[in-house]
Amino acid sequence: MTAKIHATLCGHLETDLGRLLPGGTGTVALPIPAYVIEHAAGVLVFDTGLHAELATDSGRIGDNAKMFTARLDQQATLGARLAAAGIDAASVDFVANSHLHFDHVGGNVELPNARLLIQAPEWKAGRHPKLIEYGVYNPADFDLGQEVQELDGSFDVFGDGSVVLVPTPGHTAGHQSLQVATETGTMLMTADACYFRRSLDEMLTPGFGFDLDQQLASMRLIADLEAAGATLVFGHDPDQWADLGDAPFKQLGST
Repeated sequence: MTAKIHATLCGHLETDLGRLLPGGTGTVALPIPAYVIEHAAGVLVFDTGLHAELATDSGRIGDNAKMFTARLDQQATLGARLAAAGIDAASVDFVANSHLHFDHVGGNVELPNARLLIQAPEWKAGRHPKLIEYGVYNPADFDLGQEVQELDGSFDVFGDGSVVLVPTPGHTAGHQSLQVATETGTMLMTADACYFRRSLDEMLTPGFGFDLDQQLASMRLIADLEAAGATLVFGHDPDQWADLGDAPFKQLGST
């Protein structure tokens, strides 16, 4: 079995490149992606971009606004993207977040009937009082009353091996990436386990994160999967997204 991947951008974040890539200089506009996975047995959204409020007010992200400038218009929110593509947000079966940072969960609110698939350590971290106090997580973005399925390791979403959530911890305690079998081969959405092509090529991690040794181990796993034939889509690589084009939805892994 194979699945279809539709990729879109739900905003950008401007920040200092050196914050994410050692040796990087200048300001970078990070693409903030979301992915819609269509399978014969249902629809999964992987990561959901920025919250619609950030189109007009940065207050939602608190002190994160000192490091990141959100760029979003209402036509680029997840709900708007889905509507433009003729996808009923209320009919989405699953939402899986790579992790629970604000730029990966902002559109969860647009998916009221989706079951949330999240690694158990990430769900625990996302509700930790100190991490909430420090602004690492905001439960108002993701603890929304949806059914939550806490995962313990790799998870085969549809039971046929075509759409698999792969643990890639390090950036956060329970980070996960998404592996999808498409008609042209395997694709892996790395999310923040690996921000950029250069991050992987030079095995560069940012100077922050839950466990940088774990993140390096996850990056080595990603490199092994690429060596075995997987096509990688990096978490926030502006060069790669420039190649993907500006269409509201871009189908990946198709002929």
